[in-house]
Amino acid sequence: MKAHVNGQLRNCCFRVVVVKTSGENLLSRTVATKLGLIKRLDEVSSFSGLGTLKGDPVKITLKDDAEPYSVAVPRRVPIPLLSKVEEELKRMESMGIIEKITEPTEWCAPMVPVIKKNGKIRICVDLKRLNENVKREKFILPTLDDILPKLAKSTVFSSLDAESGFWQIPLKEDSARLTTFITPLGRYCFKRLPFGITSAPEIFQRKMSELLQGHDGTVVYMDDILVFGETQEIHDQRLKQVMETIQASGLRLNKEKCRFNKPELDFLGQVVTKDGIAPSPERVKAIVAMDPPQNISELRRLLGMVNYIGRYLSNLSTVLQPLNELLKSERDWCWGPQQKQAFTEVKQLISSAPVLEFFDPAKPTVVSADASSYGLGGVLMQSHDGRLKPVAFCSRTLTDAEKRYAQIEKECLAGVWASERFYQYLCGLEKYKLLTDHKPLVTLINSKDLDTTPLRCQRLLIRLMKFNPVSEYVPGKQLVVADALSRQPVADTPPGDLEAEVRAYVDSVEDDLRVRKPVINQIKDKTRTDGELQCVLRYIHKGWPEHLKSVALQASAYFKERGSLSEANGLLRRGKQIVIPESMRDEVLQKIHQGHLGLTKCRERYKGAVWWPGIASDVKQLVLSCKHCCIHRPSQNKEPLLTTPLPDLPWQKLAADLCEHKGRQYLIVIDYFSRWLEILELPKTNSETVIQKLKSIFVRYGTPEELMTDNGPQFTAEQFRCFAAEYDFQHVTSSPHFPQSNGMAERAVKTAKWILKQDDPHLALLSYRSTPTEPTRESPARLLMGREIRTTLPVLKENLRPVWPDLETIKRNDAKAKKCYERYYNRRYSTKPLPSLSIGDKVRLKIDGEKAWTTTATVKRQEATPRSFTMETEQGNTPRRNRRHIQLVSREPSLPPKTDSPQQQDLEGPAEPDFGDTQSIPSEPPSTPKSSGQVVTRFGRTVKPNPRYVS
Repeated sequence: MKAHVNGQLRNCCFRVVVVKTSGENLLSRTVATKLGLIKRLDEVSSFSGLGTLKGDPVKITLKDDAEPYSVAVPRRVPIPLLSKVEEELKRMESMGIIEKITEPTEWCAPMVPVIKKNGKIRICVDLKRLNENVKREKFILPTLDDILPKLAKSTVFSSLDAESGFWQIPLKEDSARLTTFITPLGRYCFKRLPFGITSAPEIFQRKMSELLQGHDGTVVYMDDILVFGETQEIHDQRLKQVMETIQASGLRLNKEKCRFNKPELDFLGQVVTKDGIAPSPERVKAIVAMDPPQNISELRRLLGMVNYIGRYLSNLSTVLQPLNELLKSERDWCWGPQQKQAFTEVKQLISSAPVLEFFDPAKPTVVSADASSYGLGGVLMQSHDGRLKPVAFCSRTLTDAEKRYAQIEKECLAGVWASERFYQYLCGLEKYKLLTDHKPLVTLINSKDLDTTPLRCQRLLIRLMKFNPVSEYVPGKQLVVADALSRQPVADTPPGDLEAEVRAYVDSVEDDLRVRKPVINQIKDKTRTDGELQCVLRYIHKGWPEHLKSVALQASAYFKERGSLSEANGLLRRGKQIVIPESMRDEVLQKIHQGHLGLTKCRERYKGAVWWPGIASDVKQLVLSCKHCCIHRPSQNKEPLLTTPLPDLPWQKLAADLCEHKGRQYLIVIDYFSRWLEILELPKTNSETVIQKLKSIFVRYGTPEELMTDNGPQFTAEQFRCFAAEYDFQHVTSSPHFPQSNGMAERAVKTAKWILKQDDPHLALLSYRSTPTEPTRESPARLLMGREIRTTLPVLKENLRPVWPDLETIKRNDAKAKKCYERYYNRRYSTKPLPSLSIGDKVRLKIDGEKAWTTTATVKRQEATPRSFTMETEQGNTPRRNRRHIQLVSREPSLPPKTDSPQQQDLEGPAEPDFGDTQSIPSEPPSTPKSSGQVVTRFGRTVKPNPRYVS
């Protein structure tokens, strides 16, 4: 029957069973608990001590190529600690953690005793060598992003801690022998899973996850177990089930570290409450109490501690930027005012860190992202009681390459990176809002049409396709206020107060500009008289048209930047840059180039200060045409290596050069195909002697088709030219002062000098000719004569018979070796092509002995050898140089004449009705057409039109 009972706490309805036999009335524990007659107490004393987790012992798996490592002599233990070490070893042996062994083992590690804070000894084993050979299990430990969303709506928490967790898992006997360690008291091995083994965390996490699998409201991280519930009853029921499972498994808990029925508790360094999560006070206190770092190591430690709680800190990358700069390898350690201020701001930021809400997939989700000149920031928010509250913050510093992105690309990167950073929360949502203060970005994200999107933004938006964002524009001032409200929610700010705050902010920014007041006033005065900027200001105040066709011609260049343009007290600004009127631009250009800085540094100077349409091309043209910069410009970079292809036949192409050894002069000749080397002593170094020596070589092997030499007087004399014509071979010379262009001869000289240093140079030369070379993998003798030559090395007669090698294989081996060397050379020297030269180009040279590019000349002709040009100087000289020794003087662009534009223009329509689909006024000067009809850039690169648009 059912009976209604009035209890101490509440009235309950229970099922009552009446039996005929006499006896005492029985009241179940459930009924007594609900009536308030008894109260359940959590008792873990029976779980104390070291347990043994039921199940199969675990195995430590080694890699296939593992090499055993054994230490024969123990590390010395200080005499005062010896008795404590002995006591601890006996305790561990009595508990069944370790056992003493005497048989030989392949593995043996040293022991290291560590003193605890309470004065006792902890036995540590150096398992580094074993860890290098252990196969780790692929079991992923959960992260905070995996754990925290599960705690949403929970109000009661309990945490359990396993007593010496790893030691409760038994090891297989063969695995136990792998953990053998040596002490002054003998050798021991672990019977339980030891601390310090590289695979232990994954093994223990897997065991605990399998143990508590299927328990709702339970999170396991290693030896920490968190039980939570929305109500006290749900929590108690879950905790009871977990405790019963643990008791049945043989696992034992650490009573001192267990916490029960808490509205908030510390878990994994975070304070978990019913309202959300906050950083642990101990961690905050540790960072706030830290002294300024004195070196890189201490700075890395500080940044590691700060980044661990980075989810609570907004705008962290911006605050840490001065500190991150110290980590760069090219920076010297200098703890200056900027670093001191950043260190103080970090402490203040941590001290005021907000409480973050738990993520709930059912609630509306918003991601706010923003980009500064050197960092990205984002915040994940959800609506709680009609107000947005933060769930997590994220930030990072921009790389050097990302700092050079356009502003829209930085903003796009911020939105994509923030979405990927919150992947665990956003992936799978039907939709979420992505807030940005960059209005042009909204259309790019929401349109889903990548065909008309800039390439870099295309790549970024492709990464965003796995999410479902709906982008919304929020003015920058409101985006800042939203971030402030997320920290301290207050009532809505009246519009009037907000405008006043924004105006005060604008005034403070203007006051903070590092520009003198007279200069600011001059810019304002010139802006008031500049018709172009006045037209832009009217658009800013009245609103921009939707399409470029509707914009006045004089303001069309500003249309694509309309989202970044603003006006403050008569000063036109683009983000944090001042827009300079046209009448002041030449003056500002000269100031940008003060000190004759390079193009990159000039760009960095104006990026944070001034702007106007086409400023990039104006600065580039100024730097490239600056006479002082051209004269004192450093040496040009190396160009990609040009390798000489292998000739089709032996002795087809030769290289020759002269060298000196011990006061004697030698003629060196080498065959490009076979690498056959000839070394002939020269009694004189004139042309006649060189010609006679070459004739003696040609009479033995034949006349080549081509002979490559340098520009020595022996080879440039008229007598040598007649010799080349008489013997019917082409004589080619390399560029002066550029021995790399005759690399085969230079390498042959090096080999010849090595041969001449030997006791018997003739025998050394014989050995060289009979030894396979690296590129062709055949000896010079076989490649030239089709057979090996006999040397002092014993050899079978059959190996001396003429056998021609496979020429295709020779060419393939040679090409492969040269390709490898070319790749290595280009990577080592970071080569890149120099702009091409055309006949008539103005150039600068370094004539013999000059340290600067003082000599001006005109390109007269290109020589037969690659990258070799002959110039004509103003004095009428015709020097020949390699392209690396020639600096191209910037070609003057052919700009169209400027026309005066009206000061005022009707904003109802464009100045010219047929404006086409032009997106902006070109910032680069137009190309100069050649006489052939081709269009080239000012650096000589031919402009190839897209075939799709030719028709």
